[in-house]
Amino acid sequence: MEGRTERFKAVVRRVQIGLLGHGDYAGTIDGHVGPAMRKALRKFQSTHKLTVTGTITPQTLDALKIASS
Repeated sequence: MEGRTERFKAVVRRVQIGLLGHGDYAGTIDGHVGPAMRKALRKFQSTHKLTVTGTITPQTLDALKIASS
Protein backbone atom coordinates (compact mmCIF):
# COMPACT_ATOMS: atom_id res chain seq x y z
CA MET A 1 0.00 0.00 0.00
CA GLU A 2 2.82 2.43 0.82
CA GLY A 3 4.24 2.16 -2.71
CA ARG A 4 0.86 3.03 -4.19
CA THR A 5 0.52 6.06 -1.97
CA GLU A 6 3.96 7.33 -2.97
CA ARG A 7 3.19 6.78 -6.67
CA PHE A 8 -0.07 8.73 -6.27
CA LYS A 9 1.74 11.58 -4.52
CA ALA A 10 4.29 11.65 -7.35
CA VAL A 11 1.48 11.95 -9.93
CA VAL A 12 -0.17 14.69 -7.86
CA ARG A 13 3.13 16.61 -7.72
CA ARG A 14 3.48 16.37 -11.51
CA VAL A 15 -0.10 17.62 -11.91
CA GLN A 16 0.60 20.50 -9.51
CA ILE A 17 3.66 21.46 -11.54
CA GLY A 18 1.66 21.21 -14.79
CA LEU A 19 -1.12 23.39 -13.38
CA LEU A 20 1.48 25.86 -12.10
CA GLY A 21 2.96 26.04 -15.59
CA HIS A 22 -0.48 26.85 -17.02
CA GLY A 23 -0.98 29.57 -14.42
CA ASP A 24 -3.88 27.76 -12.75
CA TYR A 25 -2.17 26.78 -9.48
CA ALA A 26 -0.11 28.85 -7.08
CA GLY A 27 0.02 26.50 -4.11
CA THR A 28 2.71 24.29 -2.67
CA ILE A 29 4.07 21.36 -4.69
CA ASP A 30 3.44 18.82 -1.95
CA GLY A 31 1.64 15.85 -3.52
CA HIS A 32 -1.61 16.56 -1.66
CA VAL A 33 -4.95 17.33 -3.27
CA GLY A 34 -6.28 20.22 -1.20
CA PRO A 35 -8.84 22.96 -1.85
CA ALA A 36 -6.45 25.14 -3.89
CA MET A 37 -5.55 22.24 -6.14
CA ARG A 38 -9.20 21.23 -6.63
CA LYS A 39 -9.98 24.83 -7.63
CA ALA A 40 -7.02 24.84 -10.05
CA LEU A 41 -8.17 21.52 -11.53
CA ARG A 42 -11.68 22.88 -12.08
CA LYS A 43 -10.27 26.01 -13.76
CA PHE A 44 -7.94 23.99 -15.99
CA GLN A 45 -10.67 21.50 -16.90
CA SER A 46 -13.11 24.30 -17.75
CA THR A 47 -10.55 26.19 -19.84
CA HIS A 48 -9.65 23.04 -21.78
CA LYS A 49 -13.28 21.96 -22.33
CA LEU A 50 -12.91 18.85 -20.16
CA THR A 51 -15.52 17.45 -17.80
CA VAL A 52 -15.18 19.66 -14.71
CA THR A 53 -14.68 17.41 -11.68
CA GLY A 54 -11.99 19.09 -9.60
CA THR A 55 -10.23 15.73 -9.54
CA ILE A 56 -7.35 14.20 -11.47
CA THR A 57 -9.00 12.42 -14.37
CA PRO A 58 -7.36 10.54 -17.25
CA GLN A 59 -8.46 13.35 -19.58
CA THR A 60 -6.80 15.93 -17.33
CA LEU A 61 -3.59 13.91 -17.29
CA ASP A 62 -3.72 13.67 -21.08
CA ALA A 63 -4.28 17.43 -21.44
CA LEU A 64 -1.31 18.08 -19.14
CA LYS A 65 0.73 15.42 -20.98
CA ILE A 66 1.37 13.49 -17.75
CA ALA A 67 1.66 9.70 -17.55
CA SER A 68 -0.28 8.14 -14.68
CA SER A 69 2.48 5.69 -13.81
